[in-house]
Amino acid sequence: MFSRTRAPEEAEKNASESPLAESPALSPKESALESVNEKWFALYEWISPEELRMTLERDYIQIVRFASIPLAIVTGIAAFVGLIASPIGSILAILLVLGIFYGIVGLVLAIRFFHRSYVYVRGANVVITDNHYVLGGKVIEKSDEPTVRKRFERFENMFDEPFFGESRIKEKKAKAKTQLFDNLKLVAAGWEKIIRNIGQSRDSKGVVIVILIAGFLYAAMMGLVYFIGIFFISIFGRIFAWLAHRYLLATSNTEHVIQSLFREIDRSAKRLETEKKSAVRLLDSATQNEWKDNLSGKINASTKLLGELAGSATDDSRKLRSLLESSEYKEIFNFVKYGNWVSKQILEPIESIISLLRKNHSIISENLVSLDSQIATTPEPAFQLPLEAQKKRFQMQLENFESTIRLLEGYEEKLK
Repeated sequence: MFSRTRAPEEAEKNASESPLAESPALSPKESALESVNEKWFALYEWISPEELRMTLERDYIQIVRFASIPLAIVTGIAAFVGLIASPIGSILAILLVLGIFYGIVGLVLAIRFFHRSYVYVRGANVVITDNHYVLGGKVIEKSDEPTVRKRFERFENMFDEPFFGESRIKEKKAKAKTQLFDNLKLVAAGWEKIIRNIGQSRDSKGVVIVILIAGFLYAAMMGLVYFIGIFFISIFGRIFAWLAHRYLLATSNTEHVIQSLFREIDRSAKRLETEKKSAVRLLDSATQNEWKDNLSGKINASTKLLGELAGSATDDSRKLRSLLESSEYKEIFNFVKYGNWVSKQILEPIESIISLLRKNHSIISENLVSLDSQIATTPEPAFQLPLEAQKKRFQMQLENFESTIRLLEGYEEKLK
């Protein structure tokens, strides 16, 4: 299996040493490896619904290609056998052969596609942790290479896609199409040669007509097979691939919820960092006494948003841990590393925001003491009014900071 692509263990190591994790647009493979390296969990979509649909089209073209020359021979024989009865009998015999053939093709395709769909819902998504794979409901240790190779080879061969490799379905479909047209050219050349050889006989007129009719019917049916048949096969494939994918999502709902919670925590962590930078700029303006453009309202809105983001991230982290502890992945998931990841993503930003707010709380408290002193030494009431207004703003900010700090400390306690 892994001879066609890098082994997952090697790929993970290389991914951690490369700048891929910093790329703004990661491939599914790179995204999965980054997730494993950072969170020790990833849900990797190995086979997509589109690839499942394309396997049906590939199978269809391959079956028609393999059968094209034998079908031409059988069609010709049926034409001559039917000629014994009458020209109409010859045509009916050809149509009977072609009808039986396409009935068999339809049956074979349906069986193969339903079997492949069954395999798809059991292995299209692969759960990866730091030391294990989960494929088709089976937990496999990464260090057990023979078992890994045995389990993965079945899926690789069926869908023509190495694990963490590129799909070869399009390539094989195009190759089968080219070979089909080559076969049809051979059939046409053979038919022409037969007509030319038989046509030299004096009594060959009826036989030539039968051959021409057989050739025409064969060509018409092959045209319908490729151009119209592939159209209906594509529609059939899309419908059943969609149904198989919906079933896959329903049966692997826990894995998708886990993956979604990881993503939400990531987003919250990034938004926390962005909003913290915004809060720093606003607080810098406040410490410089630049109370313009509703600065007080902006600071209040910023600290409120920081509290909401921290709360959302905390709730998601606790929900994720609870889900992991009650899932089938409890025994293979590294909760120590998960705790370190949550600390880095959520706890550390919350602690830094608390530290920032405490620092500014201290600065504003000192400013209040200074203002009280200025107000006490200012005899004129007219001069005291702006100082009193500034003092009120500072007091409101202190109350806001204290409320947000208490809120963040509560989240901090939940995450420890």
